[in-house]
Amino acid sequence: MKSIRLASTAVAFALAANGCVSSDPGGGAAAPADTLLKATGSFSADIDKGTFKVDYTGAVATATLKHRLNKTPGGLSCIPSAHISVALKDGACKLEFLYEAGFAGEGLVLKTVNFHARGWLHGDKSLNQTIDCPGWTKEPAKGEVVYSSSVVEGALQFMPIGQPEAGMAKATLRNKELKTTFAKLTTMKFQGRKFDVDLSSITFKGDVISLGDENAQCVKTFHDYPKWELQDINPGSKGANNTYGLDAFKGKKVVVALVSDWCASCISQTKLMQKLQDKYDAAGKNAQMIVINDKKTNDKTKLTKEVTTIPIFQDVAGVDAWAKMDAPHAGKFSGSDIRNSGYGFAKNGAEIMYFKPSGDGSLNLTAFEQAVEAAVNAPDEP
Repeated sequence: MKSIRLASTAVAFALAANGCVSSDPGGGAAAPADTLLKATGSFSADIDKGTFKVDYTGAVATATLKHRLNKTPGGLSCIPSAHISVALKDGACKLEFLYEAGFAGEGLVLKTVNFHARGWLHGDKSLNQTIDCPGWTKEPAKGEVVYSSSVVEGALQFMPIGQPEAGMAKATLRNKELKTTFAKLTTMKFQGRKFDVDLSSITFKGDVISLGDENAQCVKTFHDYPKWELQDINPGSKGANNTYGLDAFKGKKVVVALVSDWCASCISQTKLMQKLQDKYDAAGKNAQMIVINDKKTNDKTKLTKEVTTIPIFQDVAGVDAWAKMDAPHAGKFSGSDIRNSGYGFAKNGAEIMYFKPSGDGSLNLTAFEQAVEAAVNAPDEP
């Protein structure tokens, strides 16, 4: 294993202390001493048939948070975003964590991780000089090399801040500990190259800056999905044989196709949905393809043999998920005539795609694929 160890470093980090001292009627209160934010921990990456370790222990980091400005006496303030950055000597091996507000109950979620295997010297592209991460594998690309996470499942727990900091336009939050919890390994990619990495050991402790914003939104607004729960009949799906609904995919791009197992064009549509799921998984896109089979079922195996992992929900008369999906678009067709229709949802639950059925079971498969592609590549939150 090649190890990249922190050298004596003086990575610049300035902490503003303005307005952070509780007032003393006698005027004798002294400003608390600044505590540099420092990192602990490392990560190892297997790439190019080698294992490389980058150790940030002892490195000085920067952290800038945003809090919702709250000047109410005694009022608390939530934190809707954060940016943490740490690097070795001269800025090499820079690692960045970017967080944003999640949906209700999620807190701060990790949006992106960036690893600069080769970065611009002092961060200035105009100098046209780069600095390599010492000991890192030789990168075939020229210029800057930044590996970015594709799909991250991590969260930073940060309690609301109190007064007087909650009411300040710029506040120093003293001696905070920042630790991200991860649900799984993080996949880092750059131009087709990738590695999986465990970042859970990297933590930070010290003073952080928070900027006040009275318009900051601390919780994402979620647009409710159509409400239904059905049994997942695909043996290869993670939810096989369980009964659940669209809420299980909250925070992902979601595309739903209504199909009938007795309909030839529906079989082709189902096969395409699995093909697209495989494509998006390989590309690291946080998207989920879903099929709902007509309650007028004939032979469900005609669908299940066309897929490997995507959920196939079996509609039933008592639920009628088809009608719930199509309710905002009810019009010319109803019942089984709405087969081959498609519905796409952004990560915040807003509907961003409606593929209108023909009413006679015919399907322009190319047009449907283009509609799905547009939905998956649309902004996460319209």
